[in-house]
Amino acid sequence: MAQETSHPKDFGEETHHDGSRDVSPPKIKCAAEGGINLEEGQRPCLLLADKLARRLSARQVQMIAIGGTIGTGLFLGTSKSLSTGGPASMLISYALVGLIVFITMLSLGEMAAFVPIAGSFCTFAGRFVDDAFGFALTWNYWFNDAVSMASDLVALQLILHYWTTQFPGWGLSLIFWVLLVAANIVTVRIYGELEYWLSLLKVITIIIFIILGIAVNCGANTDNRYIGGQNWFIGDAPFVGGIGGFASVFVTAAFAYGGTESIAITAGETKDPARTLPKVIRNVFWRILLFYILSVLILGLNVPYATSGLNERETSTSPFTLVFQMAGSTAAGSFINAVIMTSVLSAGNHALFAGTRLLYTLAVDRHAPKSFSTLNKNQVPWIALLATSAISILCFGASFIGAGQLWTWLQK
Repeated sequence: MAQETSHPKDFGEETHHDGSRDVSPPKIKCAAEGGINLEEGQRPCLLLADKLARRLSARQVQMIAIGGTIGTGLFLGTSKSLSTGGPASMLISYALVGLIVFITMLSLGEMAAFVPIAGSFCTFAGRFVDDAFGFALTWNYWFNDAVSMASDLVALQLILHYWTTQFPGWGLSLIFWVLLVAANIVTVRIYGELEYWLSLLKVITIIIFIILGIAVNCGANTDNRYIGGQNWFIGDAPFVGGIGGFASVFVTAAFAYGGTESIAITAGETKDPARTLPKVIRNVFWRILLFYILSVLILGLNVPYATSGLNERETSTSPFTLVFQMAGSTAAGSFINAVIMTSVLSAGNHALFAGTRLLYTLAVDRHAPKSFSTLNKNQVPWIALLATSAISILCFGASFIGAGQLWTWLQK
């Protein structure tokens, strides 16, 4: 007997008085339940119920999707991209990767709206491809998120050095580690609200930069001169380093877009995901166009690729800092450094959230100890959260081997 086409009622809809609907994951009948006839050698399909609370509002999910992935890859990574490949290679690379990300997100968004669970694409891999593939992907992605949080806490120590070297780096990491764990362990609403305001700050910064960058290019700079497209025709510009420079920038651009897919993991705790997620995914196109491609274009127009220090990837030589300085800002470095700090904190917050949900999914699917599926009264998988955050204790090793060296190791 062929499997019947899913209707909205298969999702276990719950309609509230205000007309909103909460959609729970579909209950898939397996061969053992007499629902599907499987071919010989094919494993039965099993999708366990997701018991997490759907408390993330559409407002929070929209802002997480818009600003959640704006971080060091854009603020600092663009400095090396501009120096290595030139303005044209940087613009084309970010546009191509953005197109790939957008197409991928359309597909992922459709599946996340159909099966809105915390495991997201990792669960999809097990359900639609092979259980072994889902097992390997989920464990690898969990480890990636756990290490990413440790990497972000170490990066905070490096950012602190811009202002002072007197305060112990491990102390700053410990403060933010406690803050992130506390925000995530109580209720998912606190995570959503914290991520909302951190993302909003990044979005406001980018909007201010775009407006200021256009003004600087048109003559509102310390030299009172019109820049236009002059920096595209100096030296080896607009393509620096040939195909090698372009390939190097392409890799950096891919890193900058990293984490975009993580918005699908919030589907398991989003109110009315069947209605909210399609709207969020459609906005990805405008986010890519506005916050990445337009920003990169303005950077390439205003900052020469031969500017000294771009390869150092430090706050003081970030192209964003240089554009603010061109406008006459004396505190540009400190401002961008503060924004980068909030970006790193946001990235660590989301890495902890995503890693916790993936470990919970592993436990629910019996691919990890059952204790990791334990929920507190607010339906947060607190044991999985503590286990994921424990990996970040690595950050305290920075006091012994150096924050810069440890950050390099964690990135690899």
